[in-house]
Amino acid sequence: MPLVNKNKCVSCKKCVKKCPVNAIKMVKGKALINEDKCINCGKCIKICPVKAILKDKEIVKAGIKSNIQETKDSLSKLKGKKAKKRLVKSQIRQLKRHQKVLRGTMKKLKNMKL
Repeated sequence: MPLVNKNKCVSCKKCVKKCPVNAIKMVKGKALINEDKCINCGKCIKICPVKAILKDKEIVKAGIKSNIQETKDSLSKLKGKKAKKRLVKSQIRQLKRHQKVLRGTMKKLKNMKL
C-alpha cells in the first residue's frame, strides 16, 4: 500500500486527480491515502513530481531502518554486554511472535470464503 512522505509532499494534488478510486484526499495541505479504498494501482506513485509517495519496498526499507535505529538508541542507554544481549534477544522474540501472527492472519485471509 503506498504511503505519503508528508515532508516531501508539495500539495500539487496530482495524485488526488489521478486516483481512479478517489482514495486520496488532502489533509492540512498534504496528501493522505485511505488504505481501505486504495487498490494499489500505483498511479499516484508514477504521477508524483517529487516522489513523495513511497512504494511497498521503500516502506519496508524505512521500517527496518527505523527499527534498527530504535534498537541502537535503546542499546546506547544500557551498560554492560549482558544487558545489551538480553535486549536484542527480547526484541527478536517479539518480532518472531509478531511474524507468526502476521503469517497466520495471511493464511486465514487467503483461505477466507467470499
